[in-house]
Amino acid sequence: MGMSQQPGAQDATPHTAYILSLIGSILMIISSIVALVLAGFASALPRYYALHRLGYYSMMPLFIYMPVILVIVGIIGLVVGALATYFSLRLGKLNDVNAVHSTGIVLLILSIIGLFTGASGFFIGFILLLIGSILAISWKP
Repeated sequence: MGMSQQPGAQDATPHTAYILSLIGSILMIISSIVALVLAGFASALPRYYALHRLGYYSMMPLFIYMPVILVIVGIIGLVVGALATYFSLRLGKLNDVNAVHSTGIVLLILSIIGLFTGASGFFIGFILLLIGSILAISWKP
């Protein structure tokens, strides 16, 4: 009744890997946008100083560089998230086993890069992208 497959038949494309990696990559993009917004807030805050006997010293010496660091993390996260989204969307259209496996390897590398660059998608995005890429690597039609 409207179903084109027999019960128990496997899909021609890796749907679970596609959905998990797409959600993970979208979370990576959202966390990167949050980092960029925080950079804007951090640059708008006034600088606080503590009175010391020899003069004024900053209470947080790295506070001056915080907006710059957040902008760098946000931009790297947007690039990694956009690439992960592209390859996740590509994964949903593939049915060749070798192409799915190579796309899964690329997504695995992007998830690890996202973890180490701070664009991990609130960590749950990293986990979802990691699971989706492993499912794509181990997928068999």
